[in-house]
Amino acid sequence: APPSRPEPVRLAGGDQIFGVDEDGSPLFGLRPGSQAALDIAASASVSFAAHAPTGGAQAGCAVTLLGSAAEAELPAELAKKLARQTGVGKEELEGRQWWRLAPCHVHFTDALHARDAWVSPDEYAAAQSNPLAESLGAVLAKLNANHATDLARLAGMLQGEAAEAAAPLGEYAAADEETLSAEILSVDPDGFDLGLRPAGKGGAIAPLRIGLRAGPQTREETLSIFSKLFQETYARQQGWQ
Repeated sequence: APPSRPEPVRLAGGDQIFGVDEDGSPLFGLRPGSQAALDIAASASVSFAAHAPTGGAQAGCAVTLLGSAAEAELPAELAKKLARQTGVGKEELEGRQWWRLAPCHVHFTDALHARDAWVSPDEYAAAQSNPLAESLGAVLAKLNANHATDLARLAGMLQGEAAEAAAPLGEYAAADEETLSAEILSVDPDGFDLGLRPAGKGGAIAPLRIGLRAGPQTREETLSIFSKLFQETYARQQGWQ
């Protein structure tokens, strides 16, 4: 499957604004005449790196793009998203000098699953951003804080039952160790990553990928799917199913 692109919009520092267009190319909004704008204009190539927040479930995950940059127009839809997410007004956004990086080389680091790879620009452009990206942080915090018991129960079921018994959950790889606790690390339309803290591992997280046949596209769908999943797991534990 194509790799996921980084979160579409962010505010970096206090003076540099950037977003990502439909092809995954970052656009930088710089103040005209600023040192950053002068440096980009004088550079034959530009690099861009987006890192997952330190201390988060996906800490260490990153994407790095290398390529050439050219002045560009800010797409109207991206301008609306930037205004909403950064609080910067329309006039200020329009007054920025916008540069678009066209990636020639793309490198992904997936710290969650201990993988890293170079991918082609075409494969990167074909990838889709996670539609849950904007609300995912708050959703994960809510689920992990309010459903620790449900998550531990789910982890126990996935470790203890045969794959056939868990068919409604989709495909997964069962873990071997006794789990002390579990937390949701990430969610996307294809499934979610459940972080297991097994006994004898010194608190290390062992990620378990769980596929969903009809994955969520919105915050509301995410909460609904996990609510049903927790109910189903409890019913199975009680022998009701």
